[in-house]
Amino acid sequence: MKTYLALFILALALSSVLTPLVRHLAIRWGILDHPDRPQKIHECPTPRLGGLAIYAAFLLALAGLFLVENRVALHFRAQLSEIMKLLVPSTLVLLLGLYDDLRGANARIKFSVQGAAALLAYAFGLQITRIWNPFGGTIELGLLSLPLTVLWLVGITNAFNLIDGLDGLSAGAALFATGTLLVAALFYDQPLMVTLTVALAGAIAGFLRYNFVPATIFLGDSGSLFLGFLLGALAVEGSQKSATAVAVAIPLVSFGLPILDTLWALIRRALSRRPLFQGDLEHIHHMLLRRGLTRRQVVLVLYAACAGFGLFSLLFMNPQGKPLGVLLFVLGASVFFVIQSLGYPEFQELLHALGRALRRPRVLSKNIQWRRAIADLQQVESPDQLRAALSRLLEIGDFDSAEIRWTERWVLSMSRRASPDERAPMWSVRLPLTDEQGEKRGELWLCGPLEAGDPLVGYHLLTLLQQELARALERTNVEPASAARSFSPAERGL
Repeated sequence: MKTYLALFILALALSSVLTPLVRHLAIRWGILDHPDRPQKIHECPTPRLGGLAIYAAFLLALAGLFLVENRVALHFRAQLSEIMKLLVPSTLVLLLGLYDDLRGANARIKFSVQGAAALLAYAFGLQITRIWNPFGGTIELGLLSLPLTVLWLVGITNAFNLIDGLDGLSAGAALFATGTLLVAALFYDQPLMVTLTVALAGAIAGFLRYNFVPATIFLGDSGSLFLGFLLGALAVEGSQKSATAVAVAIPLVSFGLPILDTLWALIRRALSRRPLFQGDLEHIHHMLLRRGLTRRQVVLVLYAACAGFGLFSLLFMNPQGKPLGVLLFVLGASVFFVIQSLGYPEFQELLHALGRALRRPRVLSKNIQWRRAIADLQQVESPDQLRAALSRLLEIGDFDSAEIRWTERWVLSMSRRASPDERAPMWSVRLPLTDEQGEKRGELWLCGPLEAGDPLVGYHLLTLLQQELARALERTNVEPASAARSFSPAERGL
C-alpha cells in the first residue's frame, strides 16, 4: 500500500510541475482556445494541450517503478505486454487529439483514427467478450465482440470529449471514474489495474488544480480523447478479467454522466431533426447554467453526480442479497427525474405525446420548435425582442396573423401575408393574458388557416405561450409609444 501511495504522490507532483510548463509553452506558441463560437462559453483565450501534462506525468510515474525493487514494481515489470496493449492505442488517440488541437481535424478523421485505435486494441487482446445479464450471469458475445468493443471504446472516448465544455468538468469526471475503477480493482485483487489507476488518478488530480474554475489551462482534445479512450480500455481490462459476472456493469454505471449526456444529446438532436454531431448549447452543464447556477456551482453539482454514479456502481461489487432490479430501477428513475427537471423541450414533448408523435414525426418536430420558441420568450427584455419572438412563433405555427393587446395602452399586430385569401376557411383563438396575481392585463389573438386534420400545436403549448408571453410583457414594461403597427412579410424577413 505504501508503494501505491508513493506512486500517487509522484504522479501528482509531476503533473503539478508539468502543467504550468505546458501552459507556458502553449501561450508562447500561441496554442490557445479562443471563445470564437457560441459553444465556447469561456471569456478569454486559454491555453490548451493540458492532456500532454497528464500523459507525461502518468508515464513518468509508472517509469519510477523501474527504480525500486518490491512486489508491486516486480509485478508491474512482469506485465509490460499487458501495459503496452493499453498504452499504444491510447497514445495513438492522444496524437489524434494533439493534431486536432494544433491543426484541427474533421469528424471523419477523428472517427477513423479512433476506430483504428479501437481495432488495434482489439487485436492486442483488449476485447469485450461478454456482457452482464441483469437476469443472471453473462451473455457471451461471439461475433458481436468486435463491433461492441469498437463501439464502447469510440463511444467513451467521445463522451468525455463532449462534456469538456466547462472548466474542470471532463477532468473531474475522469478522476471520479478512475477512483471507481481503482476501488473495484482493489476489491477484485487486480494489482496491475490498481497500479495504473493510482498513477492516472494522481496525474489527473495534479492537473485539476489548474483546470478547475477559473481554468488557466484546458485539457484540449489531446487530453479529453486520451482520458476517454484510456478509461474505456481500463474498464474493459478490469471487468473482463473479473471472475464476478456483475463486475461488467461497474464501468457502465461509473461512467454514467458522460454516457448519459452523450446518449441524450444524440436522442434530442434526432427528435429535433438536427445533425447528430453538430455542437449546441444544450448539454447538461449548459442547462444548469440557464437555471442560474454559476460555473463553479454547475461543476460542483456535476461532480456530485459523478460521485453518485461511482458509489452506485460499487454496489454491484458484492451483489449477494442486493435486489439488483431495484437498484437499476432507482438509477433509471433518478436519471428520468434529472432530465425532466432540466426542462428540455424534447423530453417534455416526448412525455406529452409520445404515442401520437411516433406515428406523426412532423407533429413532434413542430411541437419541439414551439417549445423552443416559447422558451426564448424567457430571454425577452425589450419590445424589439418581443416582436422578433412573436415573428418566429408566427412562422413555425403557420398562423396568418397575431395581435397582442396589453393594459389597453399597447398593441402589437403582425401578419404573415400582405393580402390573405378571405375565401379560405380560418380559425382564430383569443387567449387572456394575466399578471402574477391572476388579473387580466391583456389579450393574445391568433388567426390561421383551418386545414384538415389536427392543429399543428396542442392546447398545452398554447397554455405555456400564455404564461411566458405575459411574463415577457411584464418584464419589458412596454409604453404607449410602441403603438399598434402591422408588420409585413418583407419587414420581418419572411
